[in-house]
Amino acid sequence: MMSKTVLCLTLFAMVGGAGSAAAQPRRERVRAEARERREAIRPVLYQQGRDEQTDRQTKTLKLGTDGELALGNVSGEIVITRGNGSEATVEIVKTARGRTADDARAMLGLVEVTVTERAGRAEVKTVYPQEQWRRDNRRNVNVSVNYTVTAPAGTRVTASSVSGGIRVTDIKGDLSATSVSGAVRLANVGRIGSAKSVSGDVEIVDTQVDGAVEAASVSGSVLLRKVNARRVDAGSVSGNVTLQDVKSDRVEAHSVSGGIEYSGVLAKTGRYELNSHSGDVRLLVGADAGFELEANSFSGSIRSDLPLTVGGRDGGDRGNRHALRGTYGDGSAVISVTTFSGSIVISKR
Repeated sequence: MMSKTVLCLTLFAMVGGAGSAAAQPRRERVRAEARERREAIRPVLYQQGRDEQTDRQTKTLKLGTDGELALGNVSGEIVITRGNGSEATVEIVKTARGRTADDARAMLGLVEVTVTERAGRAEVKTVYPQEQWRRDNRRNVNVSVNYTVTAPAGTRVTASSVSGGIRVTDIKGDLSATSVSGAVRLANVGRIGSAKSVSGDVEIVDTQVDGAVEAASVSGSVLLRKVNARRVDAGSVSGNVTLQDVKSDRVEAHSVSGGIEYSGVLAKTGRYELNSHSGDVRLLVGADAGFELEANSFSGSIRSDLPLTVGGRDGGDRGNRHALRGTYGDGSAVISVTTFSGSIVISKR
């Protein structure tokens, strides 16, 4: 597969380079042709999505109070909330868009939702025609499926979607939620195995768990608010990582090009590692906190609004330094903050 760099250089060479006067007419011609193509296909795209047909059905699943539910979707939303009793209900809404109403109705039948039950476990899965079928029939299947689920509070849930968001509320069983291009939002849940998205945001709020919380995104932001857990691991490649009102003995927050903010209680003997390559890092702690700090930035500034003791002397605000080590209060917690080109700020909540 051609890398992005090679592809960009290839396209650059095809239009003759940005600084070439001879290339200017060629670039204008390429842009004009692209505009003409976009205008030509606009009516076709509109016509293809003009008619819409919907199929709606509801399934009742006998899971018991602590059963297991697996949901697998391709295009569409998954919403799960707490219900009453020992049964789960799944509302399945398929929506097809086509050139005509008949075309849309025909596409509805091409996408199947399979439901499999056995001994307190159920699997609900969206099944599209195989790639070979689509190639042979030369047909795009424009169908999305939304799942709206109510389940007993103790249900163990695994939910995944390729192109769609996942939202889970008030479920206390083991939970794993992953999406490729949708957001993952969890509220008041009990045990989190993982909460991940490739290009969507990940958000966990109002949650108290006995074990660990792991939240990650590649190009989206990660937000944890009012979360209490033994260990927290939150990271993003190009998005911001924000931890607000978090209480944990062990916190690892990391981003490559996004900023990091931590605001929460520092546990006695707790350890907190905040790392970003090119983003700023901001740490807000209570006045009664005690910690030992090691902060490093290769090209950014470091500022502490709290009076740190550095080498037996009052450190205070040391200004634009690239490394800072000091102690505040009883020094019981350990904080490590690193950024390559961003700035670091330690201040009072």
